[in-house]
Amino acid sequence: MPVTPLREVASRICGLRQLTLDDFLGQGAFKQAFRATSAEGVTVALKVAVTSESLQPRLDREAQALSDCKHPSIASLLDSFPFEADQGKYWVTVEEYIAGGTLEQRLAAGTMDGPTVLSTVLPLAEALSHLQEKQLVHRDIKPANILFRSTGEPVLTDFGLVRILDQSSLTHDFLGMGPGTPLYAAPEQLLNEKAEIDWRTDQFALALVACRCLFGVHPFAPLGTPHDAVQMVHQRATLPSDMKAKLIDAGFPALVRALEPWAVSRFRWPDQFIAELRRPGGA
Repeated sequence: MPVTPLREVASRICGLRQLTLDDFLGQGAFKQAFRATSAEGVTVALKVAVTSESLQPRLDREAQALSDCKHPSIASLLDSFPFEADQGKYWVTVEEYIAGGTLEQRLAAGTMDGPTVLSTVLPLAEALSHLQEKQLVHRDIKPANILFRSTGEPVLTDFGLVRILDQSSLTHDFLGMGPGTPLYAAPEQLLNEKAEIDWRTDQFALALVACRCLFGVHPFAPLGTPHDAVQMVHQRATLPSDMKAKLIDAGFPALVRALEPWAVSRFRWPDQFIAELRRPGGA
């Protein structure tokens, strides 16, 4: 275990990299994030993780995936490197700073109207198209991992669970559930069916996020608990008929297909999903 608090580690890194440490931004499963400013006045997000032999391969993959992505709705990686302080070993990433807060924070104020949901989901669907071209699956799309630029555009962040499809999996086959956030996971992810995981897994997750934006509930158990919702998806239940009707009435029939329990029944290609979202008569 490290003996140095991560804020102090971040402060030391800033001193070496000619950055000024500003604020604490938040904490994820592996990292703490800080806002820092360069000597040129550029604001960045400095993220520090305590590394280990088991965690380092996943951190390496995250850096590899982000460095391969060049899309306005995917956070840009500026630098990544190892760092040692006292008895601790750390992994540091420097990313562009996204100033507009998270979708989770926005949803705390309530649901969104159809046009606002569409303006959020469409750029993210286009980001999924970019990921599909790169053979990447994010696997943790949720409101807390969607930020907004100060100009309003949504940005997908936190690639800590990214799957690179043309590389060997880091998840053990014997695990009963794959990595991810259960409330926003597709059936194949909950069941650790690794051969079935591709961009359509992210399609399902983005559709779940869109439903939360529209109705404030999980579509598979709108009157139930989060546990009920996860169980329904885990059992590959079909979308309740009243939820299908609500989505169609709201102008989002694309989400009905995106939430099919079997990946083969969802949109095969990102362009099909995007075209259906844009179809006249939608939101």
